[in-house]
Amino acid sequence: MKKILLATIAVIALSLMPAAHASTYVYSIPEFSGGLFPDPGPFPSYLVGTFPVLEGLGSLEIDGTFGNSAYPNSSGVDVFAGSVSDGFYLIAQCAEFDTCWTSSSPTPWSVTFSGLFPDDNTWSIYASQTSGNIVRLGEITATQIVAPEPSTFLFLGTGLFALAAVYRRSIRKQAIDARFTR
Repeated sequence: MKKILLATIAVIALSLMPAAHASTYVYSIPEFSGGLFPDPGPFPSYLVGTFPVLEGLGSLEIDGTFGNSAYPNSSGVDVFAGSVSDGFYLIAQCAEFDTCWTSSSPTPWSVTFSGLFPDDNTWSIYASQTSGNIVRLGEITATQIVAPEPSTFLFLGTGLFALAAVYRRSIRKQAIDARFTR
């Protein structure tokens, strides 16, 4: 009986373990090229793409390049990411005459957010042109690592505690039964 109960506890604990691991989600936004707008402007803002951000504790890394496979550089541009409910953040900036503006190869950029993402949401990437020429961005990759919510750990711990209590009770019952059967 003792071995069967131990095996049952082990199987249940092992089946619950995948719930305790973090999950990784990767989303891609294709290359982007805006229109030709000469100085002195006015300059447009573009919606480059969207991706889901999931609820939970973790990190969100957004990577991209100024310049793409067609042209290695970009006009001046401010890149923003976020949503109406989470707010928008300046995540990358290419100023006129910077390396990203004059480079002969795409210039990489990256930003990481970490903490609690309070709800499932759709984030958007916007490019706001700041100088003449054409905004060009390479593929943008958003990688989110989400740990289980604290309630998942509480549920897992409560279940393991209950299983331990059942095991302890069965051992105590076996000891009492053994005492009276002698």
